[in-house]
Amino acid sequence: MSVILKIHHMLSMMPMVTILGPLLLALVAVAALHYLKLTRQLREQFVAQQLISVELRKLSTAVEHSPASIVVTDRKGDIEYVNPAFCRLTGYSPEEALGQNTRLVKGHEQPAEHFKEMWNTILAGREWRGEFHNKRKDGSLFWELASISPIRNEQGEITNFVGVKENITERKELLEYLDQMAHYDKLTGLPNRALFFDRLGCLEALSRRERRIFALLFIDLDGFKSVNDHHGHEAGDTVLRETATRLRACIRASDTAARMGGDEFTVILVNLSQEADVSLIAGKILLALSAPISLPGGINCSIGASIGISLYPEDAQEVETLVSNADTAMYEVKREGKNGYRFYREAAEATHH
Repeated sequence: MSVILKIHHMLSMMPMVTILGPLLLALVAVAALHYLKLTRQLREQFVAQQLISVELRKLSTAVEHSPASIVVTDRKGDIEYVNPAFCRLTGYSPEEALGQNTRLVKGHEQPAEHFKEMWNTILAGREWRGEFHNKRKDGSLFWELASISPIRNEQGEITNFVGVKENITERKELLEYLDQMAHYDKLTGLPNRALFFDRLGCLEALSRRERRIFALLFIDLDGFKSVNDHHGHEAGDTVLRETATRLRACIRASDTAARMGGDEFTVILVNLSQEADVSLIAGKILLALSAPISLPGGINCSIGASIGISLYPEDAQEVETLVSNADTAMYEVKREGKNGYRFYREAAEATHH
C-alpha cells in the first residue's frame, strides 16, 4: 500500500485535484487490485497449461511406446496416425500407412457381415470390440483383438475413430493346437472318439428334426496285428496313417471319418438318398484298404477290413445303440471270414437263424 500512499501524498500537493484525491485514490486502488487479480489468473493459467503439456507428453510417450497397435482414422476409415507398434507388426512405415484406408491390412477370410456390424456400431457412437484376421505387408496373416471407439468434437459430432489392437496370433494358435489335441487323433489327424460322438449326437438331433437318414460304418482292420507283430510298431503306424488317408479319399467333405482307437475306425455318411449309396461307398472303402501299403524299408503289405453298417433311424434312434448295432454287424463279418461289409439288419437276421 506504500505506492498508493505516495500517490495520495503527490495528489494532495496539487490544489486543483485535492478535492478529487480520494476518488482518484479509490480508482487507482481498484485498478491495482484488478491488475493483481489478472496477474494471478494468468499465472494460474500458465501453471495449468504446463500441467496439460506435461500430461500430453506423458500420453504421447505412452502411445508411442505402447505394445498395442494404435490407429486413428477419419470417419471413412482413412488412416491419420499409427504408432510404432502398428509399424512393427504390419511391416508398413508411417509414410506408407498414412492416408491409406484400413483395408490396407485387411485379410480375406472374414465375412462382410463382420465389418458391417463393426461400422454400424461405431457410427452409432458406441465402442466395438472384436477380432480381425489381418494381413502384413509381406502377405502373412495375423490375428488382432481390437477395441474401436469414436472421437467427438465440441459439438458432439463424430470426427475420428481410435483403434487399440492387441496381437493375439500366438494365443489363437495355442487354442487351435489344444483343440486339435483334444478332438483329433495325433497319429492320423482324424477326429478322435470324443469328437466322433459329439458330431454323431449333433447329427442325430438334426436328422430327428428334419427327418433325414444317415449311415454309420464301423470298420475294423483285418491283418493289422500281423503287421505289428512281424514288422514293428512303426510299420503299424504307417498302416494306420495310410488307412486314414484312404478313408478320406473315399468319402465326401460333408461326411466324417474318425479313429476310435487301435485299428478301429468309423465313418458317418450323411445326405443319403438310398441304401444303395451306402453299399457303393462301403465297397469303395474295401477296395481302397485292400491295396498294398508300402512300409518303411521298402516292404509292402496288404490288409483288409470288416465293415458293419447301421442306418438311422431304421436300426436305432439312439447314438449308443446305433454304434453298438454297427459294431455287431462288423463282428458278423469277422465271423463269416472277414474282408466284407454287412448291414445290421442282415446281421440280426443271420443271428436269429
